[in-house]
Amino acid sequence: MPCPTQRECPVGSLPYIVREGDTLDKIAQSYSVTVLSIMKANVNVNPYNLNPGQVLCIPLQSEEYPSCRTTNYYIAQEGDTFFSIGKKFGVDTEEIINANMGVEPENIYTGIILCIPVAPSPVCLTLSKDGTKIAVINKETGTKKEYKSTLSSKGVLIPGQIVLTKKRLESGDVEGAKELLFSPFEFGIRGKAQMNDSTGLFVETDDKNMLEIFNACPVGTILEVENV
Repeated sequence: MPCPTQRECPVGSLPYIVREGDTLDKIAQSYSVTVLSIMKANVNVNPYNLNPGQVLCIPLQSEEYPSCRTTNYYIAQEGDTFFSIGKKFGVDTEEIINANMGVEPENIYTGIILCIPVAPSPVCLTLSKDGTKIAVINKETGTKKEYKSTLSSKGVLIPGQIVLTKKRLESGDVEGAKELLFSPFEFGIRGKAQMNDSTGLFVETDDKNMLEIFNACPVGTILEVENV
């Protein structure tokens, strides 16, 4: 299954998929931005007629970009460089360097936690309706990698699309718990290692798989729960 066709948001903003009952005021409060800033970033959108499934671009506050307050973390692997990481995520090398002030390019080591400035995601995610299979799909090549998974509790997955809004990991422990949280934080993906304050419905996979998924998916990645 290819990535769903979606509006791409520019660097420095996040996509948001409108849900039933949403208003611009409600969305703005969720992201701590102003209604006016959302309207300026979405000039062709009627603020009084939002439709479920419609994609809005939410501009980040200036002080949040390109800092790591968006929690868009990446755990460096062997052979990584600022250039190779930037190429992977479609971000200029200079932007990667600026987002990681104090990290010397020659001192990137396996396990160092880096911040990735927000840019249109190079991948999308699909999840089977029963929660037993996650797939990461490259938008350019269409290549897909699948991972086995299970639901953390007896919850129900609602078919449709949601957006990766936050990435979490245990501070200082790259082998520890990692989570991907999807707007509006009612659902997430995590490994077997869990954080003490995790809440909501999760799909779980093994920790090795989780590291791959965590690193492949920047904030703004769209996940589609399949209907069949």
